[in-house]
Order: sequence, then structure tokens, then C-alpha cells
Amino acid sequence: MTLAGSLFALAIFSTFFCTAVNAYTLRIAYPLWRAVPPEAFAAHHREYLRRLTPVITLPHIVMFFSSASLLRWRPSSFRLRDAVVLFVLDAGVVAVSAFAAGPIHSRFERTGHLDPAGLTLLLRISALRTVSMLAASGLLCLRIARAVA
Repeated sequence: MTLAGSLFALAIFSTFFCTAVNAYTLRIAYPLWRAVPPEAFAAHHREYLRRLTPVITLPHIVMFFSSASLLRWRPSSFRLRDAVVLFVLDAGVVAVSAFAAGPIHSRFERTGHLDPAGLTLLLRISALRTVSMLAASGLLCLRIARAVA
């Protein structure tokens, strides 16, 4: 497999994986926090953050760099415009996670409490990330379908 093909495969896998993780977080993980007793939330959130790196953070880093690499090295069937759109969607998810969701998680960690306004905002941010990831996955599906047609 060529470098471009390998990077494309990595971008596909990591984007699909991160789409699933974001959808799971939106529909299951964050809403279940409401069921955590207030006295147990600090420990629960601390454990959530501890487990975040291998399951969420690292795959998103791979997604970011693999989609960025497609701006330079991509299969001939994947146009530059598509690579730009994919990178903007993927990079937007990483940026929103770091600069919008990150401070909310920091506040939860600092206070040890789940505040309803913070959770509502986190759910909105998660919805934005999920929609962006679904759009990125949809773009990749369309390009894969076009390539095999």
C-alpha cells in the first residue's frame, strides 16, 4: 500500500472510531452522569478523565494528524477540497474539545460537583462534535463509494 493509501486508511479508521466515541459520549456517557450521586461524582469524574486518554484523546490525535496529512499525501481519488473539508471537521472537533469542553471538565474536577448548567453546555458541545464527526464520516463514505463504483 502506498503512503497516501495508508494515511487515507488511517484517517478513515480514526474518523469512524471517533464518530462512534462522540456519539456514545453524547447519548450515553454524559447523560448517565445525572444518575451519579452527588457525593460520588468527584471520584466518578476523576476516573472518567483517567480513562479518557487511550480511548478518546489518542484516537482524536491520530484522526487530527492523519486527516492533516491528507492535505499533502492523498490518493488520487480523494480531492484536495475533500481533504480540506475533512481536516476542518476533524480539527474543529479537536479544538472544540480542548477549548470549550476542556474548561467544563476542569471546573467539574476542581469543584467535584456536576452542575446542571455545565452538563447542559457539555451536551450541546457534544452534539456539535457528534454532528461534525458524522459529517466527516459521511464524506469519507461518499468518497469510498465513489472510488469502488
